[in-house]
Amino acid sequence: MATVAPPLRIGPADHGRMMTLEEFREAEELDGYRYELARGVLEVTEVPNDPHGVVVCNLYRAVSRYDQQHPGVIHRYGGGNEFRFWLPRMISGRNPDLGVVLRGAPKDWRGRRVPALAAEVVSRGSIQRDYETKREEYLGYGLLEYWIVDPLKHQVTVLTRRGDAWNESVFRAEQVIVSLVLPGLATTVAELWVDAEEDDDNAADPDANGT
Repeated sequence: MATVAPPLRIGPADHGRMMTLEEFREAEELDGYRYELARGVLEVTEVPNDPHGVVVCNLYRAVSRYDQQHPGVIHRYGGGNEFRFWLPRMISGRNPDLGVVLRGAPKDWRGRRVPALAAEVVSRGSIQRDYETKREEYLGYGLLEYWIVDPLKHQVTVLTRRGDAWNESVFRAEQVIVSLVLPGLATTVAELWVDAEEDDDNAADPDANGT
């Protein structure tokens, strides 16, 4: 009688491991870490720290206010636990810090409605990943808009799809973030840093808590 092999279990010791998309999809993940597949290479990072998490929380609050003020636009929104972007041609699986699905959005091959907007909050260990790698991957995934929220520079870069390329706008300080996906958004860049203290650990270790 044939035996069924147990599922692959992955944890922080597997960071940098080569994997197929199928292996990554079926793997059991050790709790307490975040897992992404990047061009066939497993990336394991710490759960985001307080400063990063506060900015993510402020993003959620901004989207929640928008949802209350503009009913009927947003179908659902959430973070890495709610969304994973599968890119078979790039052998990547990504968990955004924020994903937003609009009402009436088309469904993917799993029957789930496709997000129109995603945001990543930059840390010192994720600068290249958020500004370069995910910029390319999220365009390939089909997002209409990608926000790069950068507490290090106190700016938000909004990338809006124009055909097969991104149109880039940068917002700072008290400027209102202009979003084509969420028209009428009233959130300023400065509002995203409220209560987000400087992270001493991240300042000492450039690779700490990169997400």
